[in-house]
Amino acid sequence: MPQEWLVYLQRFSWNSPIALALASSAIGSIVTLAWISARDMSDRRSLRRATALELASSLESYARTCRTMMHKAAWAAAVPAGSMSREAIRTVSIAAFAYPDRLRWDVLRRKAVSELREYPATVHATREYAEAYREFAEPTDLCALVEFESAKAAMAALALARTTRRRHGVATWKPGAKDSAIERELSDFIENAEEKRKASLHRRAESMTDRRADTPEFKQALSA
Repeated sequence: MPQEWLVYLQRFSWNSPIALALASSAIGSIVTLAWISARDMSDRRSLRRATALELASSLESYARTCRTMMHKAAWAAAVPAGSMSREAIRTVSIAAFAYPDRLRWDVLRRKAVSELREYPATVHATREYAEAYREFAEPTDLCALVEFESAKAAMAALALARTTRRRHGVATWKPGAKDSAIERELSDFIENAEEKRKASLHRRAESMTDRRADTPEFKQALSA
């Protein structure tokens, strides 16, 4: 049998109609498969950009919502004490966040998906902490906490949105005039809040030291 195939191949002419037809069919199949592969890759790339854009837009929208909640917390803290103040503070909270439904997560890179999915969980944990804080804290302290955590959540959302756009080839965000300085506003607020917090902790530590120094037990220890 192998010898018969060898004889047949020796007699086979590549210039024959059958050979030309087979070669043409093979080339056509290769070209078709290459075209389908290129088209699928292009479609997947377009879908990836569209998904990334939707995710980034959602994060940027949430950052604007957080800034609104910051202002709401500041306004509630400024309301004089009374029933109106209690009603205003009741509506002060860190905004919830969730991505749009029916997103094609499978077209994104695994690392990007992990970072993006982690953000809503972080927001949820912060919201739970603020709600627990509400039960024991003074109204003004609650407003300060909501204002500060909202600013941090907004900054994190904008940073994640910028990374998502850059990673998937989406155009950079061009905010309107109302939001043109949002990152600088958030950054300045967080920096000032951190400085005030450190100063408050320092004053509290000094006050505790002074109170201990005034106690009889401390004075007896010094005179012993």
